[in-house]
Amino acid sequence: MASLPSLENLSFVDIPGLRGLRVARLGQRDGKSLEIIDASKGVIIPAMLHPSHESGRVLSGSLKFMQDGVVRVLGAGDTWEVEANRAQGPHVVLEDGTRVAVLRDGKSAFDVV
Repeated sequence: MASLPSLENLSFVDIPGLRGLRVARLGQRDGKSLEIIDASKGVIIPAMLHPSHESGRVLSGSLKFMQDGVVRVLGAGDTWEVEANRAQGPHVVLEDGTRVAVLRDGKSAFDVV
């Protein structure tokens, strides 16, 4: 099995229309993708309907995460899960250098890579 690239050597791509939000795809296999999202303080990720199941973990920094009308502040080590075709957001990034790892089953709502 191939090893994953170091987080320091990732190639990030800006997400169109969301200044201060970048994504790097670590890999894809069997219809799943692993991505790292890097965000700046103050970025607002709009409410969306995810086309596929998603689970994530905050690697650094923090954000306000909204799902089912409940807002949680997530920090390093915290996780979330969203089923396919379920609404979430908006989310607000609280610190510069916030990074999250996201495992998606299928297409990403931000499938730009």
